[in-house]
Amino acid sequence: MPIEWTKEKLATLTKQKVENLRENALIKSNNEIVALCNADLETRKPPKPVKTPTIADKGIVIGYHFVCRPQEKGVIRNSDGTAWSGTWVVSEDNAEKSLVAGAYVALHLSHAEPSYLKGNVKAWRRTKREKSYAEGQEVKTQIGTDFLLEITDDQIEWRGEGTVERSYVYAPDLPR
Repeated sequence: MPIEWTKEKLATLTKQKVENLRENALIKSNNEIVALCNADLETRKPPKPVKTPTIADKGIVIGYHFVCRPQEKGVIRNSDGTAWSGTWVVSEDNAEKSLVAGAYVALHLSHAEPSYLKGNVKAWRRTKREKSYAEGQEVKTQIGTDFLLEITDDQIEWRGEGTVERSYVYAPDLPR
């Protein structure tokens, strides 16, 4: 008497045994068991790896928070009340989208302190980075982005997603 296969019975078998059963069913043209094995094997596929979101996946950056020590390192203040932010590792694409979105840059001495300088992005430029920014720590990225800021009087607390020296605030609802 042949075994009556059900999805519950297949679930008790190893993957290899289900594959063997499927092969035998194919040879015997038993499409019902083939379909049952296919369905079981589909549930045993490993889950797809979770993709780490990139900046592009999260949306447009509308706020940059940077730890800048010593205070105003690399910052160039202009006579018209604007300032260049110093050089940061930000892609051209993100800089341009941020400019269009009306982003801001906030410079902090640490995460725990409000910004000592904040401004709205008016332009940006690509600039060669210094060889070293922290003692004993050579830069890996040779070219960075300077933001031209229209300085505002307000201070802002550290916010957004980021690392030790930088954090980004996103606007995922803006068109990309």
